[in-house]
Amino acid sequence: MQLTTDYLKRAFIQYNKEIFHEELPLPILKISNAKHRLGSMHYKWKIVKGKEIKSFTIVISTYYNVPENIIEDTLIHEMIHYEIAYKGLKDTAAHGRLFREKMNYINKEFNRNISIRKSMEGFEARNMGTRKTYLVLALKMKNGKKMVTSVSRTAARKLIEDVKHIKEIAEYTFYVSDNPYFQHFPMVRTLRAHEVSNKEYNDLIADMIPVYDKNGWVEVI
Repeated sequence: MQLTTDYLKRAFIQYNKEIFHEELPLPILKISNAKHRLGSMHYKWKIVKGKEIKSFTIVISTYYNVPENIIEDTLIHEMIHYEIAYKGLKDTAAHGRLFREKMNYINKEFNRNISIRKSMEGFEARNMGTRKTYLVLALKMKNGKKMVTSVSRTAARKLIEDVKHIKEIAEYTFYVSDNPYFQHFPMVRTLRAHEVSNKEYNDLIADMIPVYDKNGWVEVI
């Protein structure tokens, strides 16, 4: 099936009502080309006026050509992670006791087939070519400028330390992206970046998955 963010939104609203009693606010919903996981949930947090604010994102991959029921089982799987994180519940592991209890309940009561791991054996990759992924550093400067750069993965830890000590940088986030926009960018090992407009910056980060910011590694489940 053809997966879109509009489809994910409709499915999220449906299952939030049917299964989660409409207790979950609509998160950011994204589509990726990830090969090794069908779905993921991650969140970022920041302190605003002494209050912790969390931003949640659910990502579903379109790498494999799978039927609708598997996509929806994957979405519900990530919604369980979302519920646990949103409510601040403490599980014994990423797929610990709370997760498994909820998963087993949903499978029994709603005739689903949610699992901890889903084997992709027998499913073909969509015929859309191989898309390279990029490690991207996005910068907000104190003078209002926005900048992006493609980073060499082997230099990532060095650059993380570098940006922490540059006083002109207001905010920084490292992302993973498969956007062809970055295909002609050199993968830098020292801090060099390309200035973009506010609109271009916002459009780019809307389709990227955050992995590291000033609070540390972004939790991805």
